[in-house]
Amino acid sequence: MGKYVAAAHDHLTVPARVLQTQGQEQAFRLLGRPVPDPVPVRLIIDTGSGRSTLVPSVIDALLPALRRASRIETSLAAVVTTLFWVRLEFPGTRLATIPEHAVARLPLPPLLHSFQGVIGRDLLRRWESLLFEGRRGRFTLRDSPGWLRMWFRG
Repeated sequence: MGKYVAAAHDHLTVPARVLQTQGQEQAFRLLGRPVPDPVPVRLIIDTGSGRSTLVPSVIDALLPALRRASRIETSLAAVVTTLFWVRLEFPGTRLATIPEHAVARLPLPPLLHSFQGVIGRDLLRRWESLLFEGRRGRFTLRDSPGWLRMWFRG
């Protein structure tokens, strides 16, 4: 079971590392190409966003495999962009690695320049829960049910 608890300030953020998927890394090695280094990022949780995104500089550094083109609607505009397969790790947390996830290549508004991407509902759906405790000023992400919940299910 993985869990991440953090203070909830102006934004709900999660530290992560973005990498090529293991299949992409194997293909690069077979072709004799250097595998790009993991990219450390700060991701902002946006429950209003249906699609997780990464800024172009992160995508460009990883050279990930294309998935397909997709239409993305933001509060600023509707755009057509490309989806890419990436692997997400969450160092400093107990959240499990996401081995393959399709993210959109999309810049963030200037107000969010200190972040490198968005965790949207597509990624949140892969986890068990997101709990926001306003009075306590914290939030918790779980990637699987807690032991008590598992005990009651058993």
